Amino acid sequence: MRYRISILSAFLLLGFAASSANAGEGKAVQTMAGILSKLQHFPTDAEKQTLKQIAEDKSVTADERTVARALMNVQHTVAAADKPKLEAMVKDEKTSSSVKTLASVILNLKHMPSASEKAKLQALTS
Repeated sequence: MRYRISILSAFLLLGFAASSANAGEGKAVQTMAGILSKLQHFPTDAEKQTLKQIAEDKSVTADERTVARALMNVQHTVAAADKPKLEAMVKDEKTSSSVKTLASVILNLKHMPSASEKAKLQALTS
């Protein structure tokens, strides 16, 4: 019986840790993931305003501001000027996994995210 309780406790702890990881995602990451998950060719004017606010917000990380600017510049695909910055983020071990996910999706973008990429983005918004 104690063994079962220990196993159950371990699963609950792991589940809590996983949900805490997503709960720890900054509002900026959640917002950008939401915008990117429903993107169709380029962000709307309202979305660009939101991204501009993120890009100018000194309370978010430099990587998050870079992703916001890159997403703001998307026109069917990533802008040439933003591509090297995003590629560097994806390769950098110090970049958070959530920002790497956003950067990867933008780098692979062809008009809109794929179904598998949308699932990854959805995980960042919950």
